[in-house]
Amino acid sequence: MKVLIFLSLFFAAATGHAHKPSDSYLALRVDGAALHGQWDIALRDLEFAIGLDANGNGEISWGELRARHAEIAAYALARLAVRADGRNCRLSPRAHLVDEHSDGTYAVLRFDADCGARAPASLEVDYRLFFDLDPTHRGLLRFERDGTSQTGVLSPERPRLAFRAGEASTVAQFLDYLREGVWHIWIGFDHILFLLSLLLPSVLIFKKNEWKAAGHFRDTFWDVLKVVTSFTVAHSITLSLAALSVISLPSRLVESTIALSVMLAALNN
Repeated sequence: MKVLIFLSLFFAAATGHAHKPSDSYLALRVDGAALHGQWDIALRDLEFAIGLDANGNGEISWGELRARHAEIAAYALARLAVRADGRNCRLSPRAHLVDEHSDGTYAVLRFDADCGARAPASLEVDYRLFFDLDPTHRGLLRFERDGTSQTGVLSPERPRLAFRAGEASTVAQFLDYLREGVWHIWIGFDHILFLLSLLLPSVLIFKKNEWKAAGHFRDTFWDVLKVVTSFTVAHSITLSLAALSVISLPSRLVESTIALSVMLAALNN
């Protein structure tokens, strides 16, 4: 049993890093009276939303992407509104690039925001990208001003974020990401199935070459604690390795191995 549990945790650890929901990365920077933005949007999400693979060969070339630059900018910027000191900012695309993230290729849209002739004291962002197509999508926002950075998570439940100079709260930002992390685990059916498969045998104790029902709550509690802690540590390690680009695996292999890890845990039961 210990061997099967080890293998299950190993496979879960090896795959957890690339198993992530849809997201985009939006950065806004105040430079004097100017406001500049960069938006990294996953090609897989754009392909689903507007279609980029013109020849249908399953791959998106630079030529196919370049031919749709204007449409990508129009689609994205129509779903983003920025207001500075209560005034609407006019968004205009400036450059199109491509970047590799841990979970695939992203289109990079750089844009300028015309918010007036003075540096804004407050900024409000209204984000609607992909919410109508995928309710699990999240926008990860970073706002930079005067050498300080504020972050936030945009979701269908909270599509607006407001920033004001001098009001950065590290605790509030930490709680935002903590809440999103809990939600990610809760809606991840593979996470729940895997943990349930590991926790079901926790009420059993191996004694004298046979499994018997645990007679004390203490024995079951420590068994559950060890399993949950091992799962969390493994998931955190692989997530960190992926974020630092130490490990990168194809998504097809990842998803298949996740299913295998759940099956191994079930067979252990």
